[in-house]
This record gives sequence, structure tokens and C-alpha cells, in this order.
Amino acid sequence: MSLKLSRYVVMLVILVGATKAYLNGLKRRIAKAKILTTIKSLLLSEIILMLMKSKYMDENAKKKFLEVKGLFNRMSHEISAVIESYHIWRTLTFSRSIPEVGKEQAEKNAALLSLYKDFFIPTEQSHLQTFVIGLMKFFDRHSQALSIAGLIRELEKNKSIFTADVVRSTFKDPGGYDPIKDDYEPITQEIKDKIEELRKPHETLIANLKDIRDKQFAHADMETINGTFVPNEVEALIVAVQEMFNTLSGNFDSSSTIWNHLKDESIRSTQFVFENLNRGEIQRKEEMRKMYGV
Repeated sequence: MSLKLSRYVVMLVILVGATKAYLNGLKRRIAKAKILTTIKSLLLSEIILMLMKSKYMDENAKKKFLEVKGLFNRMSHEISAVIESYHIWRTLTFSRSIPEVGKEQAEKNAALLSLYKDFFIPTEQSHLQTFVIGLMKFFDRHSQALSIAGLIRELEKNKSIFTADVVRSTFKDPGGYDPIKDDYEPITQEIKDKIEELRKPHETLIANLKDIRDKQFAHADMETINGTFVPNEVEALIVAVQEMFNTLSGNFDSSSTIWNHLKDESIRSTQFVFENLNRGEIQRKEEMRKMYGV
């Protein structure tokens, strides 16, 4: 073989080798590109999945937050019913008390209560049962009861998902006011200690009212139950329940409720009943006198 031909053969071999190396490198680059594309796709899918999961968790947290807010609303209505029933009962019961309303008014009210006893006796008893049973709901120990302890359990159970962002996104103030702090917690040990501090002074009364509820109202014991309570102590307990509720709701979503108007309206409405009945009796007697001369 001539020197010139040998040179061509060597060049051809080098060219073939270079071509193979290039093709192998190209394959590796393509393979690498495919791997990178696959990794990018997987990462993108993972990011999308995480975003979807995060959105689902946020939506689930908002839904649960609104459910717990609904429990607060229900308890607020229960407190309203207790306040109204207690003050209606108290106004009826003390309507014939001379120290409470004066001798003349007490005698008028006593006459009306006697005349319409078939209405007033069951009405008075009904409101007594309503406020006693209602008050005891707030201190019920049953796990499914809508009580103060029950609200605390719900807040504790959802503590990890009730974040500041969830609260803010659920309740947006149109004025731009944001009462929710970044370190927001739906329930804290300090709040629980405050609730216990409000409950502790009323332990004896709560036990007495529970005994009355269990043995006189919820069930009828064979033996006579001599359960008693002091109205002023009951009023103090009702106020304490309101403070407990506002302590929890104030920390939960920066809300508070005022019930003072219910006391005034309940007393005023019950007094109006007596006043209107008295006017009616005066009118009835006048009509009887004109018709029959009596």
C-alpha cells in the first residue's frame, strides 16, 4: 500500500472514530436533555401538586373555621335565650314582692297573677326551666355538647390549621383594618386560665343548678328535691358566661357580643304585660258595672 493511500486510511479511521464519538456524545446530550426534561416535568408536577394540596388545605381550613364560627353563633343565641328567660322569670316571681315593686303595685300584680293563674304559673315555671337547663348546657361535660369546654376542644383540635392567613382570608375587613397578628393562635393557655378563673367562683352554684336540672327538670325523682339558689348569684353566673364567651371569641376572631339590651327589653316587656292586663281589668269591670250594675 502506498504512503498516500495509508494516509487516507488513517484519516478515514480518525474520521469514523470522531463521528462515532460525536454521535455518542450527541446521544449522551440527548439522553441528558431527556433526563433534565423529565426531572423538570416531575418537579413542575410536584410543585403543581403541592400548590393544589396547599389550596385544598387552605379551603378546608377556611371551611372548618366557618364551622367553628357557626358554633360560636349558636352559643351566642343560647346565651340570649338564657338571659331573656331568666329576667322574665325574675320579673314574674318578684312582681308581688313589696320590697321590689312597692305595696300598691305588688297587690295589683298578685291579684292579676291569681286571676290568670292558669297562664302565669306554667309560664313562670317554663322560664325557670329554660334558664336553668340553658345555663347548665354551658358547663356540660359531654364530649358532643355545645359547651364552653366543647368550644375550647374544637379550637385545640384545629389549632394547627387556624392560622393568621386563614383568618384574614376568611374575614376581610372592608376598611382595611387587620386585627389579626402574625403570631395568631385560636386558643392559648392564657385564655384557658382566664376561663377557669371566671368559672371557679361559681362552682357551688353550678353544682346546685345541675342538681335541680337533673332531678327536677330533666328527670322527675321520686323523692322531693329541695334545690335552691339565690337570684343575684345566678345573675353573676350569667355575666360570667358572657365574659367567658367574649374571651374565647375575642381571641378567635376579634369579635365580642353585647347582651345588655336583652335584660332591659325582657323586664320592660313583662312589666307591660302587667300594665296592659291591669288596664284591661279596669275596663272589664267598668263594662260589667254599666251592663249589670255591679
